[in-house]
Amino acid sequence: MIEYIYYLFIFGAILTYIVWGFIISFESILALNETKSAIDWIKKRHKPKTFKYLLIIFLPMLHLGYIFFELIPFLIGIEEELKSFDLEQIYKNIYLKQL
Repeated sequence: MIEYIYYLFIFGAILTYIVWGFIISFESILALNETKSAIDWIKKRHKPKTFKYLLIIFLPMLHLGYIFFELIPFLIGIEEELKSFDLEQIYKNIYLKQL
């Protein structure tokens, strides 16, 4: 019984990390591309310091999101310009630029 609860906790934590990581990476890639609605959504739901922590915690998921949403479309030829992955630029686009 204790082993079941242990595995339930572990799998629940992993799945939660994956789901939250996908959401954070998706909204961060949109903010990297300066999408106004994504930037407004992030500002409305996250404080600057909290979002900075989220960027660090979900860094592996941000890299996966960058590969799937920026790099692969560029390599296939869908996108003409490849934006570089830069956490500081994401943060600046959200909290330091006035759109």
